[in-house]
Amino acid sequence: MFKAYFLFKPGIDDPFRFQSDEASSHIREQFPDVVSYVQTRALPDQDTVSFSGSAELWFLGAASAIAACQKGIAPLVADGAEIDSVLAGMERVVVRTPEYISADRIKGVYPFCKKGSMTLEEFQHHWWYKHGPIAALTEEALSYIQIHPILDTHEAMSSGYDGITEISWRDTTAAARAIDSRQMREDQGGDAPNFVDMESIALFLAKEEMVIAP
Repeated sequence: MFKAYFLFKPGIDDPFRFQSDEASSHIREQFPDVVSYVQTRALPDQDTVSFSGSAELWFLGAASAIAACQKGIAPLVADGAEIDSVLAGMERVVVRTPEYISADRIKGVYPFCKKGSMTLEEFQHHWWYKHGPIAALTEEALSYIQIHPILDTHEAMSSGYDGITEISWRDTTAAARAIDSRQMREDQGGDAPNFVDMESIALFLAKEEMVIAP
């Protein structure tokens, strides 16, 4: 599956103009071939938050995801909300547990850029083949997903990031335990400088609204 990913600048509680069926109607009108659509809102009371939320549209083909990023989602955006960056990519699932489907979960969204000396191909290879098996051991994670930008169009789209990691947990308490765990701090943190621009990493914890289920 291919995804058009829109990240919203912080500073607004809800970046979306519509919810539930009304949001579904508008998104289907704008993108008739959309397979799934999720509105993700940042959880309140975070010490620091890089984004107020994200809009995520799934398509069967790469061309549709790219076209969606180019078209934009202006009719769905609330007054005062602004798009920070856009990424068209392939969703690659590192791990997804059976509980993921039914859990009332939250997720951490981590956009970041590649290490400056690497090509995008080298970056993606390391992220998937070397970091992926380490990340698969994230404590208490219900899922760990990588969004890899579509190689031949990424530079032309001028995205602010070279990839996005999504990690789902049951709740914020489980997320806090995992983020503070030795596995994430040492195992994942020890490998990250091999392929990531560490200064570029952003983060927000969020709650999904599944507007159109896959």
